[in-house]
Amino acid sequence: MAYVNGEGSHLQFFVPAIQLAENAAEVLKEIDIGAASGTHGELVCVKPCKVKRFQFVLSGELAGGTTTAPTVVFKKRPTPFSSSGQSTLATLTVPDATGIGKCVYKEISPVSMNVGDTIQISWTVGVGTPTGMGYYSIICEDEAEVPGNNSDMIASA
Repeated sequence: MAYVNGEGSHLQFFVPAIQLAENAAEVLKEIDIGAASGTHGELVCVKPCKVKRFQFVLSGELAGGTTTAPTVVFKKRPTPFSSSGQSTLATLTVPDATGIGKCVYKEISPVSMNVGDTIQISWTVGVGTPTGMGYYSIICEDEAEVPGNNSDMIASA
């Protein structure tokens, strides 16, 4: 599948938000949705964009053993590492028996992300004896913005 010009993965528009005290880029690792619910990390926007699709690809273990399916949750945060003003962009429900290599996705009405905004990735474990591991991805498109229109951008002297 080809992308139209100006559209691509989150890796073109975001970088991992890794605080100084952290030793590894946890936000880039596989997510174990069969483990206790948790926060996977944040991505900080470095190029204005519109987020339009969220995906979760099963990789290390199929999703199974649940009576209530696990979810992968994506939240927009206007300030890195702060839940103040955050909003949920999408919640992906990963159905029982979703096999390795399968992709669960959700299309959304495009949401603008300014430089400095973050996306937090978390998950809720299913009910039962849940299993499942995989990688998230986010499809974005270019935003026709300029630095002067973004109040979080300050021109250097």
